[in-house]
Amino acid sequence: MGEFYGDAYSDNAGMGQSGVSTGNGFQINNLNPALWTRNRFTTLDIGIIGQYKDIVSGNKQQQTAGANLAYVSLAFPVSRRWTLGASLKPYSFIDFENTSARNIPGTPNSAVYYNSGKGGINKASITNAYQIGRYVSLGLESSYFFGNIRRASEVLIPLDVNGSDYLVGINDRTTYSDFAFKGGAAVRIPIKKDNKLDLNLGGSYSFKTRINGNQTSTLELTQNTFVVGNSDTLTNNLSSTLTVPQQYQVGMSLEWPFKLILSADYSHQSWSQYRGFNTSSNDGLTNTSRIHLGVEYQPRFLSLNYFDRVRYRVGFSHGNTPYVVNNRDVKDTNVSLGFTFPMGRGYQNFISLAFIGGQRGATGSGMIRERYGRAVLGITLLDRWFEKQKLN
Repeated sequence: MGEFYGDAYSDNAGMGQSGVSTGNGFQINNLNPALWTRNRFTTLDIGIIGQYKDIVSGNKQQQTAGANLAYVSLAFPVSRRWTLGASLKPYSFIDFENTSARNIPGTPNSAVYYNSGKGGINKASITNAYQIGRYVSLGLESSYFFGNIRRASEVLIPLDVNGSDYLVGINDRTTYSDFAFKGGAAVRIPIKKDNKLDLNLGGSYSFKTRINGNQTSTLELTQNTFVVGNSDTLTNNLSSTLTVPQQYQVGMSLEWPFKLILSADYSHQSWSQYRGFNTSSNDGLTNTSRIHLGVEYQPRFLSLNYFDRVRYRVGFSHGNTPYVVNNRDVKDTNVSLGFTFPMGRGYQNFISLAFIGGQRGATGSGMIRERYGRAVLGITLLDRWFEKQKLN
């Protein structure tokens, strides 16, 4: 399926991707659908993500960079207890190209092999969140996955001394579409009177999903870039499924409202239950477990000093990835730093920045080490819709 974007928006990304138990009410918390009830205003959240990677394997090194739309979300409070939301975001992406060469036995020539992939899966969601009493809220995210992934395996074969060569390629295009569901719950427990200190508990659960897909594979032969004959269709709209395993995240936090939040989460996903398209194999993937720690601090919510109203964040996350290289689990560790700046008239809109730096993998025989830096820019617009006007 490729690399995953994750569910954290800009504010949670700056807190080590933690926050399944609490939301600040000014921005949308996408980690737990139950926390959308915190948004008492109509809230539009838009995010952009950029990433830089430095990859090392043995004496080989490569740098890559890219950017994409991270999310678009709208939260709309239907009533005092019910919030309805909609979101669109990329779920996973594939973008790679590998080249290698092998000698053709009995000849002085070498065949050149190309493997490439491009595309990804997107996720459109409708979220319903409802508050029960004063301290409990429940939520359900109903999502629709859609997108396509294209893969190509090609080999360039030189045939004679005059420079003539053949390129033989197999091209696969797989289109995915299906529904998925994610539930969540959150509880706020007052510890001090007058809402001065709260203990928050929360959790979310993404159900196992089988995503339907259709694959078409073609074989193509070219000589000196000219197509030789017609493409041969190997499979045409082959139907199968891709199994995405269940995932859960639980957390707790201490919250001094409009002052300080201390957050700790644990997440787990059973990647050993993954099944690839039209296979019974899990591609050697293993279960993943991660811890997420984060702090959010705001000096003075009602201060006239602008920087006292800025929200500052730091975070840490560590765990294993689904990948195993040379019988060794690939670990991933990152630290993060985030800011939310109030903007506009009455400071009712916000711009958020999150910076994440980390490393996964390690150096050594047959190993790969990847150091990465990510930046997430979030824009939040708040407003009151359909408010009945009153005349004195």
